Amino acid sequence: MARDKEETKARILAAVGKLLAESGFRQLGVNAIAREAGVDKVLIYRYFENLPTLLQTFGQEGNYWLTVEELVGDESTIQAESLDEWMNVLLVRFLRDLQQRTITQEILRWELLEGNELTQELAQVRDRLGIESLKFLNQKFSFPPDKDIPAMSAVLIAGIVYLVLRTKVSPTFLGIDFISSSGWQRIEAAISSLVQPVVQSDE
Repeated sequence: MARDKEETKARILAAVGKLLAESGFRQLGVNAIAREAGVDKVLIYRYFENLPTLLQTFGQEGNYWLTVEELVGDESTIQAESLDEWMNVLLVRFLRDLQQRTITQEILRWELLEGNELTQELAQVRDRLGIESLKFLNQKFSFPPDKDIPAMSAVLIAGIVYLVLRTKVSPTFLGIDFISSSGWQRIEAAISSLVQPVVQSDE
């Protein structure tokens, strides 16, 4: 019985991702999700209580956004010994991960068009994971008091997200070709060159 419940929950979460990617938040409702998952809508309320809670669960468990554990991976394999080196590693990993999450990309595009209670649920999930990543870094290295590391991270992450989403409609930006791997290699190199001098303290 427990296995059946988990399988049903997985089907419901998969249905949420598929519907969001195809038609955004406007068409997202319990009835549509139930039809897509092939389940009675009563089960959605039983397992998730309501639509916002279901969307929160999707954001946390539905392979929508990587976790801090996934982002860090096996620490012993990371050749980084300073805050800027660790930030560079995590930002590049985030970039590469987002490039592979096509459903997540579609959802993020829809969020730019529609702001509502449901979009806010997923935004809060992302914010929590971002804050957890910063806490992880701050536990390894004290942030320099003269640098606003969270604000700097926000600018870099927003830039990464924009570039990944933009490639769906345009293959180039400022003359950089994002169809070829060399274009993304330039972005990864730029992340490193931006992080290192800004993160280091002036003291």
